[in-house]
Parts: sequence; C-alpha cells; structure tokens
Amino acid sequence: MTTMGGEPRRGVIVAAILGTVFVLAACNSEQTPPTGPTSSATASASARPSASPTPVPSRDPGQVALTKFFALVTADGFDYQATFSGESRHTVNVVPISKGLLQVSGKDVRVRATFRITGITETVEHRYVGGKAWIKYGPTAWARLSGFGAADSMAAFAAVHAPPDVAYLGPTKVGGKTFYSVRIAAAIVHPVMIPAANLTEESVTDSKMDVLIDANGRPISATATITGRGRVSGQLQEIIIDLNVTFSKVGQPVTIAAP
Repeated sequence: MTTMGGEPRRGVIVAAILGTVFVLAACNSEQTPPTGPTSSATASASARPSASPTPVPSRDPGQVALTKFFALVTADGFDYQATFSGESRHTVNVVPISKGLLQVSGKDVRVRATFRITGITETVEHRYVGGKAWIKYGPTAWARLSGFGAADSMAAFAAVHAPPDVAYLGPTKVGGKTFYSVRIAAAIVHPVMIPAANLTEESVTDSKMDVLIDANGRPISATATITGRGRVSGQLQEIIIDLNVTFSKVGQPVTIAAP
C-alpha cells in the first residue's frame, strides 16, 4: 500500500488522505312504525332494507411488504448478491469507489471494490467464511483480519435480528410502479477496505441503508451511508462512505470459499 500522500510500496496503492469528515347498519329486523289506535285488522309492519356491513379495511400493503422483507432477510441460508458504486469522502479529497460486488450466502460474505486515489486504482477484496475474515489489497497476498467478527459483517442485512431493526419509511413510485422504503443499519464497505498503508484502527461508528423493496419484500436497490473513523499517520479522523446499491440474484445460491 502507499501511505497517504506517499509513494507506492509493495505494488499496492496508498490512500492520499482521509479527512474529518430512514354497522352493521340496521339489523335485518323489521321496524314497525309507531303504533296508532288499535284496530281489528292487524297492521303489517313494513320492513326497512338492511344496510350492508361496513367492509374491514385491508391491511396496509406497505406493512405486508415489510413483514415479508423481515422474514426473507432473517431466514437461515439467505443468499443474494449486489453491485454498488459511490465514494469515500474525506477532508481534502473524494475517493471514487467503483465495480463493487457484494455476495452473501448465509453468514459468509465476499466484498470486492476498486478505489481510485490520486489517479491510481486498486482493487480490494474481503471474505468472511466460517467465522474467519481475510482481506487482499491489490496484488498482495491474502491476510487474516484479526478481531474482525460477526458484528463487523459487511453483509447488507447482518444487523437485522428483530422487527425494531427495520424502520418503515413509506411507499414510493418508481417508473409508475409502487415500491416501499425501509431503513436498516448496514455497512457493506468497512473502512478497513480503504487501501492506505498509514490508515489504522479503522472502525464503523454509524451506518444506515435505505432499501427499496417490492410487494413481496424483495430488496431492489438501496442508498447507504457508512460513517467511520481511523487513524491517519496517528491522527484520528472521520471517514464517510456513500454508496448506491442494486440487488440481484435474491434467493439464488451463492458460493463463497475461503481464500
């Protein structure tokens, strides 16, 4: 990696800098008009037509979609993949992120993305398989990510465990079709992926992903903001990553192997 603002080393680029940086109406009973004086003939009571019962309103389709989404993303062995692009914003520059790929099979995760820093590009790949994590910067060898556990997962729905973990934002129209927006916490690109040799102690401090889902609860697309921090040459700084995400192959098998 290169150091921020330094020369490349070991064939891996370095980041330039990191800065501070979701009535029953009338019963069918017959109503008799007020009784007048009694006569020998029995007055026939005129029956008023009964009103139709008020229909019970149907359940909000957005809530139905939300329920289906929760059941889908918390199911054991849920597989999917997504592509993404965006940028990592810092004090004095913006680092474009392109060719992003996220693959998830149950708890196993693969993330790959290309970062462009001061005109130099480098592809970084991360894998989390069987509770163990690895990372690879450019042409360098795979390295274990010690201390990187399930709580650090870059899977899109890793933080969804209970209904309160999903906030319903409401319906939205896209191309004439109705979809529904939900908000969750998700960090599909952890700051550890930024290829800077002088960046250390990377962590995520906050994250949100606004996901567009269909009537069946299937994720379609999303926008994500991941806020983190790390030490750049010893100085603690903020990192903000913004991404546009498109989901695909939802529910289709994905195979992820350890390096």
